[in-house]
This record gives sequence, structure tokens and C-alpha cells, in this order.
Amino acid sequence: MRNSVIAIAALALLAGCGGEKTVYSDAEGNEVKVTREGDGEASEVKITSADGSATVNISSDGDSAKLPFGLQLYPGAKVVSTMASNSDGKTGAMVVMESAAKPDAVLAWYRKAVEGKGFKIESEITTQDLRAITGTKDSGTFSLQVVPAEAGSSITLIAGDS
Repeated sequence: MRNSVIAIAALALLAGCGGEKTVYSDAEGNEVKVTREGDGEASEVKITSADGSATVNISSDGDSAKLPFGLQLYPGAKVVSTMASNSDGKTGAMVVMESAAKPDAVLAWYRKAVEGKGFKIESEITTQDLRAITGTKDSGTFSLQVVPAEAGSSITLIAGDS
């Protein structure tokens, strides 16, 4: 999951860059091809090398949010951005949302939702400015971070195959 999260974050930065196809190679001639299609609202980035391939879809369209393991968007939340990845059959997603609900209410709702899906809560962090839980289920993991925002909460949910 850690590698998926790092890849998602790196590709989010790349998706904002111009250019449709870039080829990187090292001193031994090994190549990695990076292709980006789409506009500022939705992009698909594909990375291909001799070791395999990965595809990441990035969007600000809430309708395209596809969370693994049957996880759901927080009720009534506005989707700010979504990212979904598929790397050699392993999938992952990140959704950033805004909600009028307070952070403690969001955390309580997600705790009940993920436990209902069979996840075991592995860690929990509560500070003045952050509520976070992480958990596992079989070969899957999730991470939820909720911080106070002007109108309620900013929510980041990341889930995927580990």
C-alpha cells in the first residue's frame, strides 16, 4: 500500500505537467514510458517498463470516485479530487472530500463503515487538528485522515491492495 500511495502522490504531480509522452532511460538502456492523456479536469497517466505497467486516473469528478472494498464516500460530502491506480492487478484509490460534518462525526461514521466491511482498525491518532485511523483486511489497507475546515471537515480516504 505504501508504494501505491507514493506512486499516486508522484503521479498526481506528474498529471499536472504538460506533454503527452515521455521516455526515461538509465545508463543501461532500461526504459520507462510515461503517457498522459486528458485535461485539467481528468487525466490518465500510464507508466510502462520491462517490469510491468501502472495506470492512474485523476479527476475532480465525484461520479468517477471508485473506492475498493465497497468503501463509500461520506454522505453528503463534496468530492474535491479522486485518484485511482491499477498496477499489475493491484488497485488503489484516494478521494479528497469536504463535508459540513465535524471531524469526530466523520471519524465515527467511517469507523463503523470499515468495521462493517471486515476491516480491523490498526491505529488511531487524535490531535487538536487531526483525526486519523488506519486498518487492514486480508490483503487490503485503508487510511482515513480528517481535519477541521472552515465549513466542517476536509476528508482524505486512501484504500488499496497491499
